[in-house]
Amino acid sequence: MALRNRILLLATLAFFGTAGVLSPAFAQVKAPAKAKLKPAAPKAAAKADPTDTVSDQLNAKWQQENGVYAGFTQAAPAVAAVVPVSFATPAVANDWGDRLVSRAMNYLGTPYRYGGTSPKTGFDCSGFVYYLYGAVFGQRIPRMPHEMAREGTPVARSDLQRGDLVFFGSRGTFTHIGIYAGNDQFVHATHRGSPVMVTHLDSDYFRTRFMTAVRLSPQ
Repeated sequence: MALRNRILLLATLAFFGTAGVLSPAFAQVKAPAKAKLKPAAPKAAAKADPTDTVSDQLNAKWQQENGVYAGFTQAAPAVAAVVPVSFATPAVANDWGDRLVSRAMNYLGTPYRYGGTSPKTGFDCSGFVYYLYGAVFGQRIPRMPHEMAREGTPVARSDLQRGDLVFFGSRGTFTHIGIYAGNDQFVHATHRGSPVMVTHLDSDYFRTRFMTAVRLSPQ
């Protein structure tokens, strides 16, 4: 009987430990009850920018009718030289060219947005021209640079007038477009990270990439 009691006592001490608590061996394998494991609360969904609606609708409509930017290569990011805007002695101009440039100047500082056609969210280079023709003349022109070039009448650089479209690129592919503003300057939506600005045709980046110019008279 005494032997049996001694065995029970040793078993009890092994289970609870000498301090009256669970021994380390058993404590390490004891897991918390499942009821205490609460799932992490889901993160709140980011709210959509309410100003994004107009641009998204215009872009979605254009993509549905024309495809997603087929044939257009985005201009490579570069630091374009910014020339102070000065039009005290504008180049020979026409009424519609003046109207187009004047309206374009209202958007200096507007952020760049690839695919953008709205001042509420930003423009890309061809989206800026596309928007202006609709806003100033109520005319729908082609959306892509190579299509705009086909629609217009070629103009030599020496004969540029305010409102003419200037094209840049390499190896026969247009990568950028702007609106001639007089005094060898053009206004354009630049590239990601930079806003709508006025740049000189002979700036370091654009001087070697000038390809052609056209006059796309409103109908």
